[in-house]
Amino acid sequence: MTRLARLLLPTLLLAAALAAPVAAQTGPAADPYEGRATVADQSAASRDRGLRSALAEVVDRVSGPGSASGAAAPLLARAGQFVQRYAYVTDAGAGLQLVARFDQNAVDGQLRALGLPVWGYSAAPAEDLAVSVGGVRSASDYARVLATLRAASGVRSVAVRGADADRLQLAVRADGGAARLAGTLAGQRALRVEPGASADGLALQLAH
Repeated sequence: MTRLARLLLPTLLLAAALAAPVAAQTGPAADPYEGRATVADQSAASRDRGLRSALAEVVDRVSGPGSASGAAAPLLARAGQFVQRYAYVTDAGAGLQLVARFDQNAVDGQLRALGLPVWGYSAAPAEDLAVSVGGVRSASDYARVLATLRAASGVRSVAVRGADADRLQLAVRADGGAARLAGTLAGQRALRVEPGASADGLALQLAH
């Protein structure tokens, strides 16, 4: 057994035990163009803030993490122009929440006009990928890899298959397959895509 495998064995066993609930919790929303936000009350001011937050969630999901705080930030100020319907629900853990559904064509058009990618959930079925990640030297590196992948737009689940030297072997289910996941990861700094992976997989390198 390699040093990394010995180091990560307790964490790997815990991840395997929790794999099913984690996958269920981290998958994308049933409707990618629906977002939600916790609000203080049902006043117009709270509603407008809630709509901006809900649209930010949609933008990051559809165009990639960080888009809402970057080039798409001006779009959020006009969130009310793109909402199709909204409602208030009470969540026992999060309090009063505003749930809003936004117009897909309008949001996609605005994102493209800003030069941002639109991943097209309706035309991107989920695929199972073999993902290899190098540069994983510690438990904190391991945690950073999983957190980065699970936060990536379109990733439905991440399961650990094993460790070899400083590389993690993962099974990833992602909308749009390897090409789309590679495009999503290009917008962040933690994981770099290595050349030469197969059509149904990716080789990544963790940045240090």
